[in-house]
Amino acid sequence: MDREIRLIHTADTHIGYRQYHSDVRRRDFLEAFEKVIDDAIDMKVDAVIHAGDLFDSRNPTLEDILETIQIMSKLKMAEIPLLGIVGNHESKQQTQWLDLLENMRLVRRLGNSPYMAGKVAIYGIDSIPRPKIQSFDYSVFETAEEATHNILVMHQLMKPFPFGEWDVAEVIHSFPCALDAILLGDYHKYEKTMVEDTWVTYCGSTERNSAAEKEPRGYNIITVSQKGIDIGRRQINTREFLHIAVDIKDENDAYRDIFNTIREYDVKEKVVFIELKGNSQADIAYSEIEEFLDKQGVLVSRISDLRSNATDENENQPEIIFSDPDIAAREEIKKMDLTDAGLLIDEIIRDLSVPKTTIDHKTEASIATMIEEMDFSQEIPLNIHRQKQVESTSKEEPPRSEEPVFVEKGEDKKTQPSGKKKKEPDTGDKDVEQKPQKAKVPRQYNLGDYL
Repeated sequence: MDREIRLIHTADTHIGYRQYHSDVRRRDFLEAFEKVIDDAIDMKVDAVIHAGDLFDSRNPTLEDILETIQIMSKLKMAEIPLLGIVGNHESKQQTQWLDLLENMRLVRRLGNSPYMAGKVAIYGIDSIPRPKIQSFDYSVFETAEEATHNILVMHQLMKPFPFGEWDVAEVIHSFPCALDAILLGDYHKYEKTMVEDTWVTYCGSTERNSAAEKEPRGYNIITVSQKGIDIGRRQINTREFLHIAVDIKDENDAYRDIFNTIREYDVKEKVVFIELKGNSQADIAYSEIEEFLDKQGVLVSRISDLRSNATDENENQPEIIFSDPDIAAREEIKKMDLTDAGLLIDEIIRDLSVPKTTIDHKTEASIATMIEEMDFSQEIPLNIHRQKQVESTSKEEPPRSEEPVFVEKGEDKKTQPSGKKKKEPDTGDKDVEQKPQKAKVPRQYNLGDYL
């Protein structure tokens, strides 16, 4: 190839995420993306590749969009192209946010036709729901004969990495040209491996989306030369997540142990997680710890009580003070006449052990399993609430417009429908006119009845 090509590979910036309901954390996600762009300008790279989840939501606020445009404009002024694909968090049914940004000439959306950076051909595949992976059509890609290297950008959980749902080897074998590297998004941890002769790497997220993401944040630097492809790594400074383990020894003076341990750390402007261990007999009010942390200038605090048989701080209070919002919500959901699939989705969303970034994948997998186990030959029983509605509707008489009918003296006064004669008693001598019976139509089933 004529010259060396340098690319920045980033992903999962999740702009707009108000983590812990903090607007400061929302700014942190935006500033992390800006640091990547500033580095790209300083290094004068040939392109920045974003592998999906630019925004945290399908409906980012106008503020998030405008601030993102301002950052991208810096890259445009430096004449450095920004290449991107659509992630699962920001994916919409039709027109994507990347389409809007592309119309503004701020981004080039990667797809079937390669973007050429020198003689490096770069392709893209937007995030694809799990059920559609098996039917993906690789023949749509256009190959570039002049390309010396080919790179594919994807936003998926890939095997052989954790939680993989799409096999990297299948992609390599099915793609119409030889791939030198696959640059991935969706998994928030940095990973790099070689599958056959192809480099496969996750760059990780630019900010911590959960307390479990303890590794430093950063992005990849891809260097393409005559020697092949080299994948480097650069860290960016982000707000520190501090984990403090407190060993409670004195049952009668537990706060002294807690506060003295916290004083050993610089907690100002940090996200702090306190883990209580040790003596389980000490009665502790979390509000006391939170108040102390606030005075130390902590941005966000979270407390976990890991003591076995720890006394609940509310144990001696009345059994019910306020309605549990989770229980109240479940009671209301029971009245909403949801299907089994609807109830399943609700449980997944409410499960705090399910990471926010994997809710979509877990929901798709659970619904797919439910569909596979369904017996569509059986009639669908109505639930109790719906059955009562049907029964009450069938008992109601259709309304009729009635007016008084004048009768001769000695007869009972009755009301009959307007314009109709009194019905003569049936003597059995007349032929009774029979109304034609409608043929029974077999019940039609559709997937929506089950879901």
